[in-house]
Amino acid sequence: MARQSEKEAHLRAHDYPWLVKRWRALARREGWRMWKFADVDGFPVFAVEPRLRREGAPALYFSAGIHGDEPAATEALVTWAAKRARALAGCDFLILPCLNPWGLLHNNRNDGCGRDLNRGYHRRDVPVIAAQKALLRGRKFDAALMLHEDFDGRGIYLYEVPGARPCWGEKLLAAAAKHLPLEPRTSVEGRRCRGGLIRPRVIPRNLPGHPEALFLAAGHTRRSMTFETPSEFSITARVAAHGAVLDGVLGRAAGCG
Repeated sequence: MARQSEKEAHLRAHDYPWLVKRWRALARREGWRMWKFADVDGFPVFAVEPRLRREGAPALYFSAGIHGDEPAATEALVTWAAKRARALAGCDFLILPCLNPWGLLHNNRNDGCGRDLNRGYHRRDVPVIAAQKALLRGRKFDAALMLHEDFDGRGIYLYEVPGARPCWGEKLLAAAAKHLPLEPRTSVEGRRCRGGLIRPRVIPRNLPGHPEALFLAAGHTRRSMTFETPSEFSITARVAAHGAVLDGVLGRAAGCG
């Protein structure tokens, strides 16, 4: 029965219309603004934020679902936002619930044209990225967190782009480690990884494509972090680990941790 429950949860996590329905209900309940900022591969892509901007409040950016085969990320974001709506009321936030609807529905890393969107932020010809860049024009955040999963992962890890101090990576990982083990590998995609933390001394320039985290770090946020869970572990534990990191970012941005 437990295995069947896990399987059902995983399959439902790829149901994009159901995800949108839950976000709509949450936005209505909380009085948030939810609107379509792009149409991609025949699907609407949405953004969620407060109806009124909160000047001086912690400014936070969260995104998920840029890789469609990483369903715990999109599931965790909607689950967490529903639980933390009251705390989010004190923030000026922007949430992108799923940047790759086609990929999520088809359990595919790439979009409907076979592109890895998270390697395309240097390009001008990818519609959803162009729309996202227009959406972010002039926006500045205290922290940005991108939620991901890793098929090859053996534990959780966090990529923290050099930015504001003090760094948050160690404490965010410690919170998530209550749910999943830390990544034991010492190198992940050619980058040094220690205790699940990847923190280069300088922003790398030789990546095979430009990811969302670096695009944001280049002019939109003081802190840019990407959190990864191992996608072959329990989806329940993966969602909980993402939630712990989201809690950590929210608390630290609000000066509570």
